[in-house]
Amino acid sequence: MTINNDPIHILMREHEQASQALAQLENAVLSIDQTGFSVEAFEQIGKAIRFIGTTFREHDKKEERYLFNLLEKHQAGLTQDYRREHRELWSAIDLLMSCVRDVELGRLHGLSLRELIQTSKLVVELLRAHIRKENTILFPMVKELLSELEYDQLRNSIANSHA
Repeated sequence: MTINNDPIHILMREHEQASQALAQLENAVLSIDQTGFSVEAFEQIGKAIRFIGTTFREHDKKEERYLFNLLEKHQAGLTQDYRREHRELWSAIDLLMSCVRDVELGRLHGLSLRELIQTSKLVVELLRAHIRKENTILFPMVKELLSELEYDQLRNSIANSHA
């Protein structure tokens, strides 16, 4: 198995892509927070949250569909916290996407910008903590828990989800 088709390497690479989008989101929010609204910063927020809301949402679905289900066979409840974190994260991301749409459509109210900033900061905080937890706790555990056959199954499932 090469590093390119190792399922954990693929998931970690997707985490890195999400981390780059988070940095973009964080920088844009910091700019708006410090200097006020700008079209350029808002466009960066939109670009980052659309990546997270589409590409990274697929990543989480793969984790839940393939990885978590295999891990649960070894230890019931092992992925419960990760699944809960996914739900919390997607609730915050959906709210942020709604804030972005409201601004794009001109549906502004007195707290629109403040809500956009606060929700963006929450998404950055939640997703960074979640990625760190998966990278340092969950992923190292995978090779120890899964049999070679299960790991091959995971590899095939992840690879086929990219096709």
